Amino acid sequence: MPLQSASIQSGATWSSTGGSALSLAPDGRIVTDGVRLIVTADTNLLTRRSVVAKSVLPVAAPKAGVVSRLGKNQMVYFIPFVAGDGLTYNQSIQIIMNLHHEYTEANRRTAKTDAGALLLDSDFDDFWVKSLLT
Repeated sequence: MPLQSASIQSGATWSSTGGSALSLAPDGRIVTDGVRLIVTADTNLLTRRSVVAKSVLPVAAPKAGVVSRLGKNQMVYFIPFVAGDGLTYNQSIQIIMNLHHEYTEANRRTAKTDAGALLLDSDFDDFWVKSLLT
């Protein structure tokens, strides 16, 4: 489907089916405001997949006219890949959510599923797989 005529199901319920579970565990590295997790089944240190999760709490403005800080939750999924040239490339997929502290939990859940649809809905496959903007 062309990106410029795509649509998403706002507030849809997404569920995973099939596949196999990847167990994650902390690897002990220090990550400011977060944690680093590794895929425990990956035994090769050069190609081990990992996730870095960080959370920065929002800060409300102490008075009018002062800018507050949005809360920021982010995850980066690292997927090392050994290419045909023999070099290892540390590919990544980043997910970042910046929301105001007064945004309701229900609105946060809807925003999260809407953003998930941008990645999971087949309307966007040509963008993610082929880099097509049309």
